[in-house]
Amino acid sequence: MEVMLARSSCVWAPLFHIPIPKRHNPIIFFPTTYEIHTSAEMTESASEITVSGSVDPRLVEGKIWEFIKSLSSELGMEFFLKLRVRASENSLREYTYVHATNTILELLGGKLDRDVIEAAWRIDSKIGLPHSVLGMRLADLVGKPYIWRLGEEYVELDKALIAEITGVSEVELHPLDNLPFADHLTHLVGSVIINIFSNLREAGELKGLLRLYNALWYALYGVAPPQREGLVIIFPDLDKAFSAEVIIK
Repeated sequence: MEVMLARSSCVWAPLFHIPIPKRHNPIIFFPTTYEIHTSAEMTESASEITVSGSVDPRLVEGKIWEFIKSLSSELGMEFFLKLRVRASENSLREYTYVHATNTILELLGGKLDRDVIEAAWRIDSKIGLPHSVLGMRLADLVGKPYIWRLGEEYVELDKALIAEITGVSEVELHPLDNLPFADHLTHLVGSVIINIFSNLREAGELKGLLRLYNALWYALYGVAPPQREGLVIIFPDLDKAFSAEVIIK
């Protein structure tokens, strides 16, 4: 077991993802130009966790504490550590949590692999996190954008694209209590995201698909389609969602 570990990475985002309760559609994960740095050090007593830069850092710290408590119970051992997470301003909470807890897992058990990530998901789900967290944990094993669906293998894009995200703003969510045509909408959301991935692979036009993608956010959550010019994308982050201008390069 290592005593200290420092890891740096770009921040990943579930850039094309429309969550539907109790449904598991494909998600496209993208590296961004944001950066994150995490250091973890074993101590003899009293763990200490500090997160800075992320959207809502106190919430992230709380989820990390919950993860550590559950991990300690799963392992049948108590451990203490000093954790420092420093991310670019407005970095997404979901990946901030993932990067921090993946660092803890690597500190305790060595190099990450699929078995460790699957085991971590049991804890993530226990503390109420969405299934996208499992898909996002895979980012530490993948170098390029990828599409993933719960229960299936991820498919990596054959291009090293990165997303520059600016103008990030939270959007209000007003989900329907009883979703009409749930099966049809689930299929449509999945088809749109799969086609976006295909167009990214083939350098195709995204404008028409993005119009439909953002319209589905309106249909499902009442999020008004963006009026700004350029590539403006709505995407979730744990229990919130954000709109942002995106340049894919």
